[in-house]
Amino acid sequence: MPLPVVDNTYTTVPLRGKKSALYRRYVQLEDDRSSWRSHWMEITDYISPRRGRYLTESQNSKGRKRTTKIIDSTGTQAMRTMAAGLMSGMTSPARPWHRRKVRDDLMDDGEVRSWLAQVEQIERAILHKSNFYNSIHTVYTELGSFGTAPLYRQPSFDDVIRFRPFTAGEYVIAENDLGVVDTLGRDFTMTVGQIVQKFVHKPDGSMDWRGVSKATHKLWDDGNYDARVEVVHMIEPRLMADRDYDKKDSKNMPFKSCYFELSSESDEFLMESGYKKFPAYVPRWDVLNGEVYGRSPGMDNLGDIKQLQHQQKRKAQAIDKMVNPPMVAPTSLKGKPSTVLPGQTTYVDPLQGSQGFAPAYQVQPRINELMMDIQEVQNRVQKGFYADLFAMMINSDRRQMTATEVVERHEEKLVLLGPVLQRINVELLDPLLDDVFEYALEGGLLPPIPEALEGEDLEVEYISLLAQAQQAVSASSLERVMGFAGNMVAVFPDIVDGIDADAALREYADVLGTSPDVIISSDDLQAKRDERAAQQQQQQALETGGQLAQGAKVLSETDTQNPNALTDLIGGLGGPAGTNESVV
Repeated sequence: MPLPVVDNTYTTVPLRGKKSALYRRYVQLEDDRSSWRSHWMEITDYISPRRGRYLTESQNSKGRKRTTKIIDSTGTQAMRTMAAGLMSGMTSPARPWHRRKVRDDLMDDGEVRSWLAQVEQIERAILHKSNFYNSIHTVYTELGSFGTAPLYRQPSFDDVIRFRPFTAGEYVIAENDLGVVDTLGRDFTMTVGQIVQKFVHKPDGSMDWRGVSKATHKLWDDGNYDARVEVVHMIEPRLMADRDYDKKDSKNMPFKSCYFELSSESDEFLMESGYKKFPAYVPRWDVLNGEVYGRSPGMDNLGDIKQLQHQQKRKAQAIDKMVNPPMVAPTSLKGKPSTVLPGQTTYVDPLQGSQGFAPAYQVQPRINELMMDIQEVQNRVQKGFYADLFAMMINSDRRQMTATEVVERHEEKLVLLGPVLQRINVELLDPLLDDVFEYALEGGLLPPIPEALEGEDLEVEYISLLAQAQQAVSASSLERVMGFAGNMVAVFPDIVDGIDADAALREYADVLGTSPDVIISSDDLQAKRDERAAQQQQQQALETGGQLAQGAKVLSETDTQNPNALTDLIGGLGGPAGTNESVV
């Protein structure tokens, strides 16, 4: 049912008080959202029939068939491909998609690099243990369909962190003066048993019915535990006047979280708590100035998708008229047993001159032209959802496709996706990874921080397939330079003196997202080379010493009394063998 208007005629909520003030803001935000609702419902009808929750739905209608308006499923399939492609290309659970980094001069420190590698492993383990990858797929689907995809974050004792994605129609949002979403409201239903379990039962065993309506209380007393009650959850910044900065409890945190029952006569909340940080991420596909909700590829392709439904319906009607055309029959057959079913017989009296059944008109629709137009529209829809690009992403593991190959085949689509990927990073992945790090730090899951990193900013670098594809231009240019130098070496050998091979290797590994553990630091590299040089010098010294010793041995064993080549050589240098005279 729709939200009641804040008026004494429609609601029993007091006009003044903390609950009523929050309720009025929720109604205002819901009114601001109303212009988007009809658009979202069309997207639900034609693109994502399993998405969207609207207040007109009852609990008994949640499982009803919602694909009655879809004849051609091209839009739905393209949306699924795009969501799967974003998951595979940005946050694949099968491969690392992010890494931690600090200032370049600190990255040469082996202890720092080892600590960063451990942090990355712990963060990935937390995300795998949580429901992140299940939730992120829903987020991508919501983004492509409706343009906005809130993801609610809550701590979990067992999993460290848990996520809950919201769908269009069940939430309202608002921005601060910087254009950052800092308010989230949600209208949903809970059973009477859930309300009592979550809000009424206290740890000491008592029951606190403040904030619960009389109707809900009576339902509990009557044993009607599964009856559903409408509840609102609002999260918004806490005003400075409402905070006591000397207290650190949940009711004095920067963000407040309030649950209240719409039908309650009391001005009390079901529960009031708070958060140190805004507990949700609200990525948007594209946002226009002055708008809070995002716009999506589903909105852009809705016209073509609706056209496909119309064309497919007309094609089916044309084919139906061809295979089952309308028939005419003489009036003499009226009231007599007759049929046009295959294998059946209609008896006609020949004396009456009846001809039996015949097509009313010759139906020869131009199906080929219609099918060509349908194919053209289907291609536009698939391109609008980047289906060709993301289909290649999905199959990249099997085909072993590199980021460079992705760029070569779909460079123009990557250019169009660039702003979208950056927005997803800023509004979703960056704050999410920061929160995961904080949860791990507060939970004592991280190794001791090296002294070199005290007071340093910890940054995130994305190394997913899509991120690498965005950076593959640098890799291609580097490959061309090194290839050109390699070809020139045969003619100009000195050209290698102008190439810093170590720097080229580090740059190439960085662009491709290679683990920093693969490339050793500059200090370790120099030490390794010094050690190799020392070993080579030692080996040369041993070889030289061995040759001298062998020569001395030969000389000591050579007969110098009888004339031979050696006596002639000695004689030429210092005189006849066996004498001390010199030759003048």
